[in-house]
Amino acid sequence: MLEPEQQGLGADDELLVEIQGCVKQCKPKWVFCPCPQGGQGFIEDSLFIVRRHKIYWVVQFCKTGAIAFKEVSPQFMDIFSEIIIGSPRIYVEFDRCHRITEWITLQDKVCCLDKLPQVKLPGNLSQADF
Repeated sequence: MLEPEQQGLGADDELLVEIQGCVKQCKPKWVFCPCPQGGQGFIEDSLFIVRRHKIYWVVQFCKTGAIAFKEVSPQFMDIFSEIIIGSPRIYVEFDRCHRITEWITLQDKVCCLDKLPQVKLPGNLSQADF
């Protein structure tokens, strides 16, 4: 079998292939879908992989099955892992190499409009402006 460099793969592609191999070991039903322009969307599932003394957060997208990843630090794990695990919805953007560039957790808060404080607003502002 040819080495990744001999197949015309760069370092980013090689890392993506390695991540994909790790994912296949623990999540064999995940489908890899290449996205050469990058992409975004809500994730269906995620996992953390520790490989060669590095930690990767890997996500699978709803509907498309595409995967994306982000190398994270132990500090990231301390701060964000509970948020990621506990969030009902996470929105992620990724680049052409499937590296996560931005992510947002959505907490699905419920707004009780009948419990908003009634305050007199200055000038031409109304409660709907907030």
